Amino acid sequence: VFLLQAVGWRWWRFLNSSQKLAMDILPLLPTSPLSLAALPWTAAAHVFQHVSAKAADLGHLAWYLAHIEQYRQEQLAHANSVTYLDHAGAALYSRAQVLAGQAALLQGLLANPHTVPETEELIACVRTTVLHMFGASNDTHLVVFTSGATQGLQLVGENFAWTAGGTFMYANESHTSVLGLRQFARRAGCDCRSFQLGELRSLLHATGAGGSVVPFGAEDGDSCCSGERLSPRPEVASPVVHNLLALPGESNFCGTRAELSCIAELRSRPNPWRVLLDAAKLACTPGGLDLGRCPADFTVVSFYKMFGYPTGLGALILRRDAAIMLAPRRKAGGGGTGGPECALGPAYFGGGNVAAVSATSGFAVPRPELTSWLERGTPHYQGIVTLPSQLAAVSRAVGSDDVRRRHILAVCREAYLRTSALKHGCGRLLCTVFGSHQEERWWEKQGPTIALVLHFADGSPVPYGLVGDLARARGIVLRTGCHCNAGACQQYLGLLDSDLRHFFASGKVCGDDRGLIDGRTTGVVRVSFGLWSTLQDVDRWITFLQEEFIDCLPLDHSRSSADAVCTSDSPESVPQLWKAMVGAGNPQEEMATEEVPRPRVVQVAGGNSETTDTTRVGASALPSISASEGCVIGLKVYPIKGCGPLVVRHWPMDPATGALFLDRRWCVMASGFGSSSSSSSRASSRASTRPLNAKRAPQLAQVQVTLWRGRPRSGLKEEAALIVSVRGCGAAPLTIPLSPSDVEILQKSGAEVEQVIDDSAVVACQETWEEGCCEARAAMWFEALLNEAPLHLQEDRAVVNEGQRSHLANVPCTLLLISTASLQEVERRCGLAMPAHRFRANLEVSLGVAFEEETWPFGQLLAVGGTTIFKAAGRCMRCQAVDVDPEQPQAAGPSLLAALASVRPEQGRDGGSCQPPSFGVFLRAVSSEVDKISAAAGAGAAAAAAAAA
Repeated sequence: VFLLQAVGWRWWRFLNSSQKLAMDILPLLPTSPLSLAALPWTAAAHVFQHVSAKAADLGHLAWYLAHIEQYRQEQLAHANSVTYLDHAGAALYSRAQVLAGQAALLQGLLANPHTVPETEELIACVRTTVLHMFGASNDTHLVVFTSGATQGLQLVGENFAWTAGGTFMYANESHTSVLGLRQFARRAGCDCRSFQLGELRSLLHATGAGGSVVPFGAEDGDSCCSGERLSPRPEVASPVVHNLLALPGESNFCGTRAELSCIAELRSRPNPWRVLLDAAKLACTPGGLDLGRCPADFTVVSFYKMFGYPTGLGALILRRDAAIMLAPRRKAGGGGTGGPECALGPAYFGGGNVAAVSATSGFAVPRPELTSWLERGTPHYQGIVTLPSQLAAVSRAVGSDDVRRRHILAVCREAYLRTSALKHGCGRLLCTVFGSHQEERWWEKQGPTIALVLHFADGSPVPYGLVGDLARARGIVLRTGCHCNAGACQQYLGLLDSDLRHFFASGKVCGDDRGLIDGRTTGVVRVSFGLWSTLQDVDRWITFLQEEFIDCLPLDHSRSSADAVCTSDSPESVPQLWKAMVGAGNPQEEMATEEVPRPRVVQVAGGNSETTDTTRVGASALPSISASEGCVIGLKVYPIKGCGPLVVRHWPMDPATGALFLDRRWCVMASGFGSSSSSSSRASSRASTRPLNAKRAPQLAQVQVTLWRGRPRSGLKEEAALIVSVRGCGAAPLTIPLSPSDVEILQKSGAEVEQVIDDSAVVACQETWEEGCCEARAAMWFEALLNEAPLHLQEDRAVVNEGQRSHLANVPCTLLLISTASLQEVERRCGLAMPAHRFRANLEVSLGVAFEEETWPFGQLLAVGGTTIFKAAGRCMRCQAVDVDPEQPQAAGPSLLAALASVRPEQGRDGGSCQPPSFGVFLRAVSSEVDKISAAAGAGAAAAAAAAA
């Protein structure tokens, strides 16, 4: 009866979360799950048989532990604000674990084990606990504590008895840390070859009867292995050949598990393979690693992936009968004992590794204990001592390894079934999922990881960088890219070595968010589950996919639709298409102005200007100004964030912000996360707005902005407006009228633009200026262009607050200056064209020396035109926005950002940090000569404001 009640509650919970299935099953169930106890066994069997027929594979829900939901609310309150789906990267830690670790540390004094023997005794006890945790004992295995699995692999590579003529074989789906072992093998003259993880059993037939390695690497590809000789084989091979095979117990890419039963047979050959098992991911699943059944010679784990706390702690677990392969040794023929002879000399040793050493000669005797030889320096003894408390805290909260493992697999299985079933309205699947989820005994062959590629409704792949950005905006933590597993990316995405080289030449580097190159996906999205995962996490993940990607199309797919809708009068007519990439802006993207500022004037001779004079930059009359001079050859204003510039000849400045007048005044804002374009949705989601820029919405770079000035129909006052259009788009332009105060500033300052708009271009739009619908029309125009709704064009009018003005730019109240001489030098070094407009500067200056502007210290004064004094306000750190070409914003051409970083190697090395490259200098105005016209404009505006009040 108790069993039926428990099962009934779990089925009832599932039915509530699956409405479609509930409609089929509810007629067969009683009104309360508790009454299942009264059903005859035959009736209960009938119900479960019907469930199995309606939905294959539902038994995993019986493994789910519902009480973890309450435990997580109480013990993981620090993680309740996010949906954590990256347990393959690191496990979540609970409050109980942290308190248990503190209690272990406070039981007594823990001093350096090299000083206090009691600490060493505690560490020895923890070694035994670790072995028992993985089904081993002190009789068969040794534990060497490391900082993590990567250091464990490094220790094997540095100390393994590599022999010339031997072979190092590794699975293609291995972590990058395993691929690094090729460097040691190559130095020893070994062959390096790879195999597919799923073909491990086939590898058993690739050795001869005597155990020698059959030549691999045939170009016809018939062999299950592929290889590349990384160094020439010596003419005389070593008499004893040592072969090493490395493989992951579970792929960190997609969760596929290796057939570890083959390891025993590989080790049983006359000339056996030594097996290195990367169990960093496999050990994340409780009970996943059992060294009693898996006789790997060397196994590496990371404890932070298992418990979340403490970090910086792992272990290398080695069999005692294989320990001699890592023992200290001398060069071949050098005599001595302690290990097999090989082509390598003795490994590095440090504190605690030697029994005797001399500083005046080469005399050094290693310690006989292998753990003392491999654990260099003082171990992480405080973290080591807390390990048993972490295991105990987890066991008390949940239960045995088997119970914990089943719960984790249940959550992952539910996520997989619901994710793989999502479809677009046209019937095309939303996701392509990789791994062994469809295998008959999936719980044995698949770990709690889902790797997938999302597809638009037209079948094209969704860039994983976009998925990551949208997930972060919703508080969802997941992993995107190749996850340091290039071989798995190549296998599942069908990428060749030539493809990877091409991606790199195009600017793609490991860890970036470039998810598409030439229309091909370069990585995947990975969600992984752990002990504290719940079905609520699955619900949030599915909701995210449904709301952000179902029935969405890429931007370029819907260009014709956008053109047709640009002149629509109804917000409801905006098509429900792809929602553009959104996120924070570039450093110099935004601007605000007060109601009626007093203008300053900056004069410039543009490239196509009729003016023959040039504006000088620099003034030796000021003591702190550099004596060098240059000419301002371009002056640009960016009224709308992320859009094209307004090229001007003569332009006022905002005295309150120190930026150019109208610069970054408007910004296209994405409201909320839904796809509804109704006015009610726009109003309800206005609270959660995010600015769009050229990086997140590349089509903004195609938007052109020009200025129209003319007389109204009444002919009383001058009027002005910004004309917004799209390069190469036949849709009607958007007209943004300027306020009377803005028009007065332009008139009094004598502002001049490079391109004059004919009156006929805006006469047809003038009758709508008085209707008060400019904001709605602007929203519709950008929604149609970007195929994202709801949007609105926000005018960031500055607000005076205690003498300070608000400003939304990341580097407020500044202008950006770039040097054409520096651009030309970068072009010379990298061989790529560096158009000045890609760097979105306000001032383009011709200086005599390349990168001279980067020598200006913070606060360096700079005179422009003799009327305005600026001071240097720091360098502009560049981002991927410079890779957006306004001519072809969707094209994946060579990366200017990568080229800039490659030709400026001196940048990014400040203290070992890796900063993005900088180009350009921010300027902040400090003084100017205000003419009488500017004063009159300010006085007139003040009078108008008083009258309005």
